[in-house]
Amino acid sequence: MSEKLRSTTTETGPVVVVAPTPEGVTIPAQSTSPENFSSPDTADSSLVSSETTPLPDAEAPTNTEVFHTDVEILGNHYPVRQLINEIGNQRMRVVESATANWKNMLDTPGKMRLGLVRSIAEGRLNRQQRKADAVSHLSDRNWLKRRRMRKLRKAQERFNRADSKYQGRKDRMAARKESVGKNVEQRRAAYRKELRARRESALGRRALRHEMRAQDAGRFEARAVLKDIPQEHLERVGKLAAIAYASEKQAIQASKNEATQAKREKQTENAITGNRKRAAEAAREAERASGTVKELEETIPKAEESIQSLKDEMEKLDENDPARTTIALQIQQTEERIAIHRREIAYWEQVAHSNRERVVTLDENHTTLLENLGLNQTATQAATTSVNTTQQTARAHAEALAKAVEEATNSAPETNN
Repeated sequence: MSEKLRSTTTETGPVVVVAPTPEGVTIPAQSTSPENFSSPDTADSSLVSSETTPLPDAEAPTNTEVFHTDVEILGNHYPVRQLINEIGNQRMRVVESATANWKNMLDTPGKMRLGLVRSIAEGRLNRQQRKADAVSHLSDRNWLKRRRMRKLRKAQERFNRADSKYQGRKDRMAARKESVGKNVEQRRAAYRKELRARRESALGRRALRHEMRAQDAGRFEARAVLKDIPQEHLERVGKLAAIAYASEKQAIQASKNEATQAKREKQTENAITGNRKRAAEAAREAERASGTVKELEETIPKAEESIQSLKDEMEKLDENDPARTTIALQIQQTEERIAIHRREIAYWEQVAHSNRERVVTLDENHTTLLENLGLNQTATQAATTSVNTTQQTARAHAEALAKAVEEATNSAPETNN
């Protein structure tokens, strides 16, 4: 077997080389409770060493550490187990809810009775308060004021007792309903904690197997070494493997987010380019329509002058002259062309106006697209920063896992190596 799997032994037992933990790497505690993975305040960064196989010292938690929840560690694993457990959990929820409703139904008459007593005590307190307010201007030594203040205190004490009993019964009934949901969440969290422990154990064994296979260890030899590795090292490797796995998933997701943001930025840039092209085309169309209108407006006076000259020429001819018919036909055709030109002027003016409005709208859209481009660029920069951070964290966790795996393989007794 490779020399990497061998450990240095002394008279007192095997000695493991202690390597410092990289900064920013999470070393969770041995406990697998959800609190240890969700809050830095409750995570213990030191591991208890055995007498014969001490573990490396871990650094204190830092602000750059990443703590992963049970859901992040599990991912899409154990779907059937979670589904079956969730079905049983919901069945227990139905049972507990029915029990709570039945007990609340039994307590409802008592609650109504206590509510009535409280309402009567409140009415008596209000009456005594009004009577006390009526004599508040009298001296404290006045017998009437002392009598009414004494009755007010008694009414207040009676109301406090009735209100305490009523609120106690009401809170007890509400607590039954709230406990149903809390129990569901507790059972779900407990089962996820159990599955997380299984997942960590599987990831740790896989990491150790891969390390020993990389050192040319056979299957049976790897199994023998795994069997003799201390439990503390196995747990530590499993937790680091789970954290490295979750960090790698986060890095992959961050890369996907960066690609998505870059795609959105590119789409926005293409939209800006297309918007500018359409605006330039609309401006050209408006200019062309304006030129057409100008040409038609110049043609109409010339046609009117032609009509006037034809009319003058027709007046010089005799009424029986055949040329008058030809001139009259030319005048009619010219008038029709003038009418057509006037309709064309109205049409091209509308075309020019609509294209100018389109240019204004496209300019407004261009401003909006520029704002969106700035937001997309900021989001892309943030996504790139997130990718770099998550990749650095993933590399740090992978390095910590590699060191833990090497230390775990070296911690096995040499007789089995």
